[in-house]
Amino acid sequence: MATNTVEATPLRKTRFENRKLNSIGVEVLSFSDLKKKVPDERLTLPERVELYLLLMVTSGDMIHTLDFVDYTLPQGSLVVVRPGQVQQWHPTPEVEAQIVLVDPTALPFDAAVSHTRELELLTLFDWQPQTQLGDELRTNLEQIIGRLESDIAGFDGSELEISLIRHELLALLFRLACFQHDLVQSQTKRTVGYEKYKMFIELLEQHYRVEHALQFYAKRLGYATSTLSRACLEIEGYSAKVVIDHRIALEGKRMLAHSGASVAEIAHYLGFSEATNFIKFFKRNVNLTPTEFRSTRSGR
Repeated sequence: MATNTVEATPLRKTRFENRKLNSIGVEVLSFSDLKKKVPDERLTLPERVELYLLLMVTSGDMIHTLDFVDYTLPQGSLVVVRPGQVQQWHPTPEVEAQIVLVDPTALPFDAAVSHTRELELLTLFDWQPQTQLGDELRTNLEQIIGRLESDIAGFDGSELEISLIRHELLALLFRLACFQHDLVQSQTKRTVGYEKYKMFIELLEQHYRVEHALQFYAKRLGYATSTLSRACLEIEGYSAKVVIDHRIALEGKRMLAHSGASVAEIAHYLGFSEATNFIKFFKRNVNLTPTEFRSTRSGR
């Protein structure tokens, strides 16, 4: 398998960029504020986010696209975007929303700090991308976000205030984690293989571009390939090998739809030794050739 150290023409990336707030890595703004900062012609382009983004619609309704899924968002909707996902805004004049941007380094498990039990309890891995909030929870979250926004506005750069703001951020995330936990418990129920599945997906996210074989993941995790497949079947209804293929295909779709990279560049980026191998793989998983898939997205 070819190495892929040279990245193909990338998707447009959005990182946390606020010189005043880089030390805390958290920013709160309204959708109106975002539209003032970013011109519509740029805002509406697809972007790969390199941060966590919480979007809560407070009035009106809108559509938000996340990895090829168009979510219709009435008032009270919450969208959670994780690093690596591709999103696209569809602004409407009447919509308003609260937006929380979080640099991954603001969360200890994404910095050079070992996992703690409290942070594991957040289970960001489980969170559904779009949910509808009840009135009481929405009001509660609006208040928490408002307090966070106020403290960020008065941020003086001190370590004490950095700690305060990051603890307020965690309080917000834990409030949402309780809500998301109830959704997971009521809709999917934890299975025997859940933890194995979760570890597999986390490892897959790190290595899918280079390692396409199930044996690699089984060996790294210390499980038999059949054990991982049973776990994936319990959670997703697919074998572990199919889950690997779906993840590689998703990245191929992202790049075909949202970047100017050639099919050969994308094949190399995703660890295929030959473009023809990628074309066959993509056709098998998406039922379209890469060129056909790209043409279906060109009019969007």
